Amino acid sequence: MENYKALTTHIDELLKRIEILENKIKDTSTNTEQKDPTPYTIGSINKNPIRISDIGTNSDGSIAWNDSELSIPAKYVKPVDPKKGYNKHFHTRYAGGALDINALEIVEYDIDWENSSSHSKHSQQFFGTNPLIKKMQNTNNENVDKIGNIAFVFDADSAKWGTSAFEIDIEKCYLVKKDINGVIELDENGNEKKALLYSTDSTKTNVVWDKDAQCFRFYATYAETPTP
Repeated sequence: MENYKALTTHIDELLKRIEILENKIKDTSTNTEQKDPTPYTIGSINKNPIRISDIGTNSDGSIAWNDSELSIPAKYVKPVDPKKGYNKHFHTRYAGGALDINALEIVEYDIDWENSSSHSKHSQQFFGTNPLIKKMQNTNNENVDKIGNIAFVFDADSAKWGTSAFEIDIEKCYLVKKDINGVIELDENGNEKKALLYSTDSTKTNVVWDKDAQCFRFYATYAETPTP
């Protein structure tokens, strides 16, 4: 009888241990399965070698773009002109990544690059101070910073980007007619359909200056009135 009681007690203890182990296994499975391991650090990190390469730091950053930056110029002193550049790269879809049209901005700083004593266009991280951005008046006579996206236009036939021009140099701008492959078409005489917008030869120019209206005008070609 005593042996039976001892065996029953022993079985009860084993069942309790099994239950505890099952709960631990379930908890471990819930917190580990199909989850990335939590990162952790062994020991301390020496942050002294970490340097930020940016305008305003005026210190040697982690990237050397040219050989003049290797000498680490003094604070607020313009680096010498470089002789060799580093970190050359492209921005294709496969190398460096294509630049997003909505994120790419162009800026014009109010700096005389040749005569500046502290700013070099080749070593931006050593500027020391942020340069001012040039301003321009809009049609509402408001001064706006000269920074913004480029007015690019995409040609789906050639799969190339073009620009929406705000100024056209009439002595350098050509009017052309191209086919779907981007090749300039030929006329009946075998000549390219390409001509300058303006020519000093009055028989070949497309535009003429109107001194009274102060504007350029296109020559008009009139046809006879068609018969109804």
